Amino acid sequence: MKMRSTEPERLDTENPPREMMARVAGYLAFVNRRLGGTRAVASHLGRVRGPASVLDVGCGAGDMALDLARRFPNLRVTGFDLSETMLSFAPGLPRVRGDVHRLPFRDRSVDYVISSHFFHHLSDDGIERTLQEFDRIARRGIVVNDLLRRRRAVLWIRLFTLWANAYVKADGPLSVKRGFTVQEIEALTRRAGLPWLKVRVHFGHRFTLAGERPA
Repeated sequence: MKMRSTEPERLDTENPPREMMARVAGYLAFVNRRLGGTRAVASHLGRVRGPASVLDVGCGAGDMALDLARRFPNLRVTGFDLSETMLSFAPGLPRVRGDVHRLPFRDRSVDYVISSHFFHHLSDDGIERTLQEFDRIARRGIVVNDLLRRRRAVLWIRLFTLWANAYVKADGPLSVKRGFTVQEIEALTRRAGLPWLKVRVHFGHRFTLAGERPA
């Protein structure tokens, strides 16, 4: 596992029926709530004082966006995703459908941009461009949450997906193999020209890449 896998995940190349997508959304919500995803992002946004707008890019079914809005009433969270089906599972969440490569937002139009379990779907060049887009639209800060590429993380996720549906069972371990080392994500951040973003390791074999824009 010295290199990131480039094998595409099934959900990136196939269009499962809505019932299966609902089961996938339920699994991702479990991962975020019970295995550290939401907690990692909240550890940064919990420091925000006063009202703030937050854009959750690649929000999927919006479980994290909704959880964060409930935890922090000062945050106005909007979800953004390409999948119309996933967005339909997020009633009550302000949401926008679109492509991350053409974010339909003005410069400095939101206070914070966040993203969870999304970067491992991108190429290294795609991550660099996406970070620069986040930098363009974020007034105050960025929080990225994704997976560390570790052998024990692959074993861990295989255990948690033993009784999962076929898509989760295939894509879960592959997501880890498409993940990052700390050194890799730091190098991509430097390439993007955003030295104010710092990596922090969290429970659940995950990291955050986060920071507040320098004054």
